Amino acid sequence: MEFTDWESLWSAGRTQFHQSDVNSHLRRFADQVWGESIGRVYVPLCGKSLDMVFLADRGVEVVGVEFVKQAVAEFFHEQGLTPEIENEPHVRYHADPYTLFAADFFSLTADDLGTIDAVFDRASLVALDAPTRARYAEHLSSILPSGATVMLVSFDYDQSEMDGPPFAVSTEEVHQLYAPNFDIEHLDTTEALNDRMRQQGLTAFSVSAFKLTKR
Repeated sequence: MEFTDWESLWSAGRTQFHQSDVNSHLRRFADQVWGESIGRVYVPLCGKSLDMVFLADRGVEVVGVEFVKQAVAEFFHEQGLTPEIENEPHVRYHADPYTLFAADFFSLTADDLGTIDAVFDRASLVALDAPTRARYAEHLSSILPSGATVMLVSFDYDQSEMDGPPFAVSTEEVHQLYAPNFDIEHLDTTEALNDRMRQQGLTAFSVSAFKLTKR
């Protein structure tokens, strides 16, 4: 998937990856992963996710990045907010408590983002092919301070049965990607195969959640 492919999906309204409700793992594990101690949460490849509203309702500042400007603009419109928009050095939409960058994830540095206490990754890592996932994990580590906590939600299935995205990311790969810089706690694995997935040819599909703590 190239950036233009994602833009085409949003433009055509083919956004099945957008969830119409808050992610169940976020609801279930937010207190366990973060408690009351976070101030700023980063949501990579955020789209117009309602997970950001859930996080903001907990009293935290939400920082997101999404390449497709349409998704960012729709988020603010649907939340009834009129953002201030800056164009340099990156396109940046802001209306309290949200700051969303319409930019390439890899172009944003720690200086651009400011201090990040936590990360929620539901649909970011699994949206990337294997070589890009390695770059992603390395870049995420580079922009986070020691002690920052990540809640990661990943999918696993037989990649030969279906093309991604979302791509299959096994528990073993999570450890390969993150163990060099993070302590990893496995929170949960749930079997989630449904009829639609069976029709696509899948014989198994699981969802896992992890807490990653930057060393």
